[in-house]
Amino acid sequence: MTAPPRFIPGRNLWLLAGASFFTDVSSHMVLPLLPLFLVGVLRAGPAIVGLIEGGAESMAALIKGFAGRWSDRSGHRRLFVVSGYALSTLTRALFVIATSWPLVLLARLTERIGKGIRSAPRDALIVEDTDPAWRGRAFGFQQAFDAAGALLGAILVWWLVGYFEYRELFMIALAPAAVAVILTALVRERSNAPSNTVESRSMAPRARARFRDLPPELGRAIAACALFAFGQLGVAFFVLAAHTRGLGDRDTLAFYVVFNAAGTLAAWPAGRWSDTHGRRPLLIGGYGLFSVACVAMLIHVTTAWVIAFALLGAGIAMIEAVQRALIADLSPPHLRATAMGAYYAAIALVALPGAWLAGKLWQAYAPDATFVFGIVTSLVATWMIWRLPESNTTRS
Repeated sequence: MTAPPRFIPGRNLWLLAGASFFTDVSSHMVLPLLPLFLVGVLRAGPAIVGLIEGGAESMAALIKGFAGRWSDRSGHRRLFVVSGYALSTLTRALFVIATSWPLVLLARLTERIGKGIRSAPRDALIVEDTDPAWRGRAFGFQQAFDAAGALLGAILVWWLVGYFEYRELFMIALAPAAVAVILTALVRERSNAPSNTVESRSMAPRARARFRDLPPELGRAIAACALFAFGQLGVAFFVLAAHTRGLGDRDTLAFYVVFNAAGTLAAWPAGRWSDTHGRRPLLIGGYGLFSVACVAMLIHVTTAWVIAFALLGAGIAMIEAVQRALIADLSPPHLRATAMGAYYAAIALVALPGAWLAGKLWQAYAPDATFVFGIVTSLVATWMIWRLPESNTTRS
């Protein structure tokens, strides 16, 4: 199939990218404050931080698995996307009234349920709105808006933290999340969601949207992504490490700005290069950047931490854009949201035990043990991606 002369984002991609932008403005006004709020105000320990972050990501990924399958069976995407964004927005109000860490856990779990409901159907909408030759660019485009929103949210919270209390900042963060819900309501869904202007395909019966129908090569790619997720330390651990080593709130949040700035710059080129050079090299590069970021955190020098946050931001942005394009490449057209759901569900199985183990290593030994754990698992995941045939990572 001949690719169009240049990548032109469709209406739905613009709207979904905008929703990602405003959601991440909101999210990243909250996320960097949560470990500080938990430890400094609610007196929770690092293991609780790991439990909350891992539990939240596991809940999101688990729901994504089922939401993708339900979306394929129903033939609808938009309802899942709008309701997911709306639920996440409403439950963020729980952060404002939280007086103990279990309530924060409940808020994070519920907020992540919303993310779980919307993510796989949203990714399927992006694929259906995009020529297969530009699939990496489409996910990179959406990820760039996502990262830009995170950057703006980080800058806002860095600027406002000196003027408002934690709970007041949580309340302010509700406004951009509401804008995201409005944007998703404007998405237009194609009838039956089986084809687009550039990729026609026959839709198998909806009742056949089953995980066991997914191809084995897709399973090997998902296994590699899941192993990386098991040892992927969330930015909360990096924030907490910098803070416990003597940095104040404002300086720590400045590092968080660096993290998001690097992600914003890396997301779009990563998706674009993966279209022309293959998914595998870009994923290996993203995993490698994460490993080096963990190594930099083992160096107890502030300059090294700045480098660590920059590499982490760039690496995670590359990984999130390219992994989804890889899964889309390997998935049958009529099971695209199911495949995305299987990918997210596999991550759900490992995110919680991985984050809990990272927190226990922190408490039992030292923060350095947590970062060594991240290095080892990412290197093994890199080896698994390396063993994938190159042809599997570039198929339309």
